[in-house]
Amino acid sequence: MGKGIEMTEKAKTIAKIRIGVDLMGNDNSPILLLDALRELSLDDNVEIIAIGTSEFEKNSSPFSYVIAPEVIGMEEHPLLALRKKRNSSISTGLRLVKEGKLNAYVSAGNTGALVSSAKMILSTLPGILRPCLLALMPTKKNPVAVLDVGANVQVRADHLVQFALIGAAFQKTRGVADPSVGLLNIGSEAVKGTSELRVAYHKLQEMNSFRFAGNIEGKTVFDGDVDVLVTDGFTGNVFLKTAEGIASLILDRIQGNSTELKKFKSLHYAEYPGALIAGVKGIVIKCHGYSTPKGFKNAVLGAIDLAKMGFVQKLLNDLI
Repeated sequence: MGKGIEMTEKAKTIAKIRIGVDLMGNDNSPILLLDALRELSLDDNVEIIAIGTSEFEKNSSPFSYVIAPEVIGMEEHPLLALRKKRNSSISTGLRLVKEGKLNAYVSAGNTGALVSSAKMILSTLPGILRPCLLALMPTKKNPVAVLDVGANVQVRADHLVQFALIGAAFQKTRGVADPSVGLLNIGSEAVKGTSELRVAYHKLQEMNSFRFAGNIEGKTVFDGDVDVLVTDGFTGNVFLKTAEGIASLILDRIQGNSTELKKFKSLHYAEYPGALIAGVKGIVIKCHGYSTPKGFKNAVLGAIDLAKMGFVQKLLNDLI
């Protein structure tokens, strides 16, 4: 550990919020990320803890720095890498969350390794079978919570039902009193889709903790008629990245028009704080490996907001 994160007597009198940031394992250089983090204007009770290999500690001022001697690359097999690299930046940060030394952790590292490590180190909330990745996406009305967007490639109907419960509870923490939930499918009819989707449809109809809006086709998601969109991680990831690609195309086309660019600025994925690993006992935000420094900054700000509201406890209260 570099400068460490021991609390001074003065710090103990203030409710400190400590956000860990994984500098390693993504397309940005750690130095670029540190520069971006310095641009943030933070409250006095918020502290950023940078986590990375020893060579970048000298560049980390004014942040506390925790040395993680190992890095898990994007191309590595998640479980094998976690076994071989127990002191990776991913595992180091999550252990600090478990020990209560961090209130939240932000990483753009290997998705499979991050999700698996979060499940092993933090464990899932009571009754939750699998954690999932939850992303907020813009619509014509209010942002929709889409889950899963990449953690679980194959799921059963019971997993989809749990994703719906998590998504509805998440939206309640954001002030949506009576969230509506849609099931992403190839048609609106109950008989459409795979066998698991059809089973999930009928199970979701029986739920009373949210309003089930039925099957939702991809073309209508952005109308904003549902607060939560449930799908498996494979379909959700393709949906998310396709939407980001289309948004990028639109923004490129209007690049020369500052008025129009400002109007559509909210479409850019960097404006949203990454994906939340939902269903674990801690706040962990996953950014794309190709996230811009601005995307990282927004992820940190999103993590701060979740920590301030006591998100995990609120989510647990709504799930019980």
